[in-house]
Amino acid sequence: MKSDSLFYPLFREEIDRLARSSERKEAGYLIRIEKETVLSESVLDALLSSRTPEKFYYSAKDDMFILGGLGNALVIEAERADEVLNGFCRLWDSDEQIPVFGGFAFDDEEASPEWEPFGRFRFTLPFVEIARTHDRSRISVNFINKKGLPRRQALREIADALQSLDSSPRVPPKAVLPTITDRQLIPEKHSWNRMIKKALREIREGNLKKIVLARKKVITAMEGWNPAQIIAALAKIEENSFTFYYQIEDDIAFLGRSPERLFRMHDGHIMAEAIAGTRPRGKTPFDDQRLEAELLNTPKELEEHRFVAGFIEAGMNRLCTDVRIESREEILKLQNVQHIITRFTGRLLPNQTPLSVAGVFHPTPAVGGLPQEEIRMHLRQHEPFRRGWYAAPIGWMNRKNADFAVGIRSALVNGKTLHIFAGAGIVQLSNAHAEWNETEKKMDNFAAILGEV
Repeated sequence: MKSDSLFYPLFREEIDRLARSSERKEAGYLIRIEKETVLSESVLDALLSSRTPEKFYYSAKDDMFILGGLGNALVIEAERADEVLNGFCRLWDSDEQIPVFGGFAFDDEEASPEWEPFGRFRFTLPFVEIARTHDRSRISVNFINKKGLPRRQALREIADALQSLDSSPRVPPKAVLPTITDRQLIPEKHSWNRMIKKALREIREGNLKKIVLARKKVITAMEGWNPAQIIAALAKIEENSFTFYYQIEDDIAFLGRSPERLFRMHDGHIMAEAIAGTRPRGKTPFDDQRLEAELLNTPKELEEHRFVAGFIEAGMNRLCTDVRIESREEILKLQNVQHIITRFTGRLLPNQTPLSVAGVFHPTPAVGGLPQEEIRMHLRQHEPFRRGWYAAPIGWMNRKNADFAVGIRSALVNGKTLHIFAGAGIVQLSNAHAEWNETEKKMDNFAAILGEV
């Protein structure tokens, strides 16, 4: 599909054929039409140039798989995981391989105003779905027959919707950013120092083993933010990370470039990662190797990583047989920072769903801490903002497969405000100044986009 081509011409012949053969047929609950095609532009460019207010994008690390969508055929918003699965039950009874995209909040506390549009759980089946692997591209149209329409009438609605999608002019995101009018740090540095001191006291007294504390920058723009501009710039960064983008209105989107996979579930197997321990990248190859060696030989960093790795391994043993450590305490190098990473695989036990697996792992000590219940209480009392979907699972799933990233190195766009998040793991040997600097490095991708680096 060329950049100036349209969706309706791609599907017109198949829609006409189905309409001719189905004059008296019931449409059923789902109509899905798939076409393999050639994409001469990136999936992200195809999505961002569309004027459709709802869109999503997910690019996996490690392998060539990209999933994107425009519009919605079905959205499930819920308070609990079982409500989500029940909401998609009829869809997956029709075809259990169809993916839906979304995620859920870090905690079950009431959402703050900027996060209210996302709710607790939110997943979307797009109207137009674009999937790309290393050797092929496929575009699919999804239609949920909520009104019980006859098949020919349902096909006519699909044709009308595709033509409407095509009729809007395609406009790539502008390169010029809006005028910034205000910057706010939450918390300010002196409040951050107090947060760290309280956490270290709780660790010394044995109430906590590790806690991840978060901060954010809230940047206000005069004309409002275009989230497409930000994700287009993030996607150009060359590093082994997930790129995720969930836009639910024109100026409301959660987006990021996360290095961390929560888990991948495929054909009865799962893969999970423990990522913790951080150093910046060096300015020269020699300096980079020095920082890598320092990372792998610093007791504080190793302690932080091993809390996470032990937690993930325990979760794998609950969920799986044949648990294996594929790589232990290797280095993951990103553009601005480097981390320690340990990878696990296992064969999944029966009767597990993607959201039941997510419930075992989330929140990992890489974004929360240990012990989990004490950590939740501490964060509710002492973090000066509600995390919303920051540091929570985001990705795609069908009935039996899934791939979820951890929503870190991320930002929320809501109208005129851009909320940029970062966190730091606090253990007994942490100090407030070093952790502040670490969070600054984790925000560097956004700082570069805003011309602040």
